[in-house]
Amino acid sequence: MINVRFTVFGGVSAWVDGRATEFGPTRLGALLGVLLVDAGRVVGPDELVERVLGDTPPPRARAMMQTWLTRLRQTLPGLIEREAGGYVVRVDPLEIDLHLFRHLVRTGRTAEAIALADAELLSTLDTPWARQRRRDFAAELLAAQLDHVDARLSSGEHAKLVPELQVLVAERPLDERIAAQLIEALHGSGRTADAIRHFELLKARLATELGAEPSRQLTTLHRRLQAASAPRQLPAPPKPFTGRALELAELDQAPNGVVVITGTGGVGKTSLAVHWAHRAAARFPDGQLYVNLHGFGPSGAALSPGDALLRFLSALDVPRAKVPHDLAGQAALLRDTLADKRVLMLLDNATDADQIEPLLPRTPNTHVVVTSRTALKPTHKARSLPLGLLPPDDARELLTARIGHDRAQAEPEAVDTVVRRCARLPLALALAGARAATQPEFPLAALADELADLDAFADDDDVTADLRSVFSHSCRALSPPALRLFGLLGLMPGSDISLAGAASLAGLGLPKTEALLAELARANLLDESEPGRFTCHDLLRDYAAELAHAGERDEALHRLLDHLALTGVEAGVVFTPSRHRPATPQPAPGVVVTRFGTHEDAFAWLMAEHPTLMSAMPHGTPAQTWLMGWSLADVLDRQAHYRDLLASQQLAVAALEQLDDTDGLGRTLINLGRGLARVGRLDESTAALERAFEVYEGNPAGQAGVLLNIAMLCPDDRIPEALEHTRRGLALFEECGDEYGQANALTGLAWGYGKIGGYALAVEYAERAMKMWQAMDHVIGMAETWDNLGTGYQGLGDHERAAHAFTQSSRYFRLGGDLRLEAEAHEQLGDTHLAAGDAEQARRAWQRSLDLRTGAGLPAGSVLAKLQAERQ
Repeated sequence: MINVRFTVFGGVSAWVDGRATEFGPTRLGALLGVLLVDAGRVVGPDELVERVLGDTPPPRARAMMQTWLTRLRQTLPGLIEREAGGYVVRVDPLEIDLHLFRHLVRTGRTAEAIALADAELLSTLDTPWARQRRRDFAAELLAAQLDHVDARLSSGEHAKLVPELQVLVAERPLDERIAAQLIEALHGSGRTADAIRHFELLKARLATELGAEPSRQLTTLHRRLQAASAPRQLPAPPKPFTGRALELAELDQAPNGVVVITGTGGVGKTSLAVHWAHRAAARFPDGQLYVNLHGFGPSGAALSPGDALLRFLSALDVPRAKVPHDLAGQAALLRDTLADKRVLMLLDNATDADQIEPLLPRTPNTHVVVTSRTALKPTHKARSLPLGLLPPDDARELLTARIGHDRAQAEPEAVDTVVRRCARLPLALALAGARAATQPEFPLAALADELADLDAFADDDDVTADLRSVFSHSCRALSPPALRLFGLLGLMPGSDISLAGAASLAGLGLPKTEALLAELARANLLDESEPGRFTCHDLLRDYAAELAHAGERDEALHRLLDHLALTGVEAGVVFTPSRHRPATPQPAPGVVVTRFGTHEDAFAWLMAEHPTLMSAMPHGTPAQTWLMGWSLADVLDRQAHYRDLLASQQLAVAALEQLDDTDGLGRTLINLGRGLARVGRLDESTAALERAFEVYEGNPAGQAGVLLNIAMLCPDDRIPEALEHTRRGLALFEECGDEYGQANALTGLAWGYGKIGGYALAVEYAERAMKMWQAMDHVIGMAETWDNLGTGYQGLGDHERAAHAFTQSSRYFRLGGDLRLEAEAHEQLGDTHLAAGDAEQARRAWQRSLDLRTGAGLPAGSVLAKLQAERQ
């Protein structure tokens, strides 16, 4: 049996028993193609002429067509039949790639169909009919692609689809089906905030360009995402929770405002607040915000109002670029963000009114619950809810829930004794109950006897005066290794610790440490606050610190600080690969040094450990302290934690002044100069950089790096001064053969000359830099250099080359993940198109810049003004 198949994607060809006949851009191929597209349908002579020769065929066109038909029928005998009214191809449609494509789409095999359509339909035929068929098929292909996207979304390929859909959206910004798919993909990738921003962007464009509203499907999707994106930060509800009926009723009845729950340590303030918050969550559909302020934790662990504000703004999906640097501005932004939202805010473990005052939004629909051991008096009117000991019946119920009803019923007198000797404190009862639950064979009376020494304070007004007896009782059930680890955990400088940190503290392997942490959690002495991170009540922590053996305290803390410092370096190198890795000492025996495979993993570790690193730095050796400061410098700068950036680099400089490390001191002074500049202390920043220059005496590469940083501080009216610093830096980099530094300096010179109108020099320096960046395959370096070339060409009047340069610049900035500079490149591309007289291309480029800026929360006034002026 003869095997025949035909292609009309790309050039027209026929395959007979595996042997191809390629027709190329011939009239025979065009004629065969138009018949194959309509296989099984009769096509008249005049239609054939129009399809093959166009609207204005030459004289004797029908005779020419007859000649080609004859030759084609000789080449492929039996394929084309003459019928009344014209000619027809009689062949199984599935032997023609176009018709096979349609069959695959109809049967749901879209991936195969898309792979089949790998070239343009009838690509060698350029007539009006062929062009229209290509447009029609492009719509078919797009529909098939979008069907395939739906299938991939259903199978969970959200993250893989995001970049593909972003390309489609850029090509078809008003297509609502594509927009809905991108929104679904972003949401499914954990980027719900980006999904909502894309909806808002599309809604604005539909209104501006079409005067239309989003479809019902998109609006429904938007509502679903808004519900999904509302912050749900509450800790897990306490289990079991009993009693407190009066306090719960008071919380239920309190109008929106501020309620301060006060009481002694261990009395159950947090349990009450969290239990009620979960119960009342439906009243606050726009989210529940929670933060542990660590007001009564170890010294230095209390959370600053600024850090708490940044956490809330991040949870509310406020882009980092929109967050002001000052505390007052951040507080105002929180108020604006919550203005129309019904949100519950739980401020746990506050130390004083000053800590919570900036966090109070004072908006009508926001309700704030605060817990504290002290009676806070914020300036905003607040209701006070003092929390006393559990009533006896509630205390018995709580212990019963821990140990089991049958056991409690069997020994009611022992239950009463344990309740009395635990002073009706929920924390003490939870520990006693956990001990009893882990030893079900022990009589409850024996547990009560172990607590006998608590009778001395059970009725005392200061009921927490000697909780050590309850804690001691709980610790007796621990294995010796778990008891040792518990004592060492009291030394941790931050409010929580990772598995690797705990292993380093104890000098044990990860599996053994994980098992011991689980034992402590079962005894209620430790909580896993989030996967892989552990914390405990501050009263337990204080007690634990007393248990640590004096002979190993210093070594254990040194191991933990070694873990933080050396793992920090590993994370810092992966987070910013272009940084020079500092020299690091060998880790002490027993230290776990974590390494990272991806930028995302490194970033996640740095942000999780940021508070702990800040708390640990004052306790480290000079080497540990400066390495922790080094690891934090870039991430704190990029995440706009400028106060911590400045504080960490001040500590790092002080540490390095005790070490013989001029390179470390020089680079840390540069980081300090950067931190000072970020908070507007420019004179001090310049002084720090000048000191770095002195420290680097005899080190030309170090001094050159300082000069480039000084140049970056120069405002626009001092560009010639910046150029002089950069030229000096370039000479020093050339002297020591530092090619990376040379490329940086050349890029700085190209930028500076572009700023002052020296366009020819800008192009000259940019071309030199480009060769070096390309040799290094440095994406951001190439992006900046294309940008400088665009400025130079535009200034020289070469609009075509400028447009190409800005297009390349935007592409490389996108690859490098810099949205702000990508947006600027698109704006400059629009300026170039306008200068060249192409207003439509200018509008498209500006619109892309506006979309990027709006999506990232960046200022967009300049490009918006250009778009509005062009529309007028």
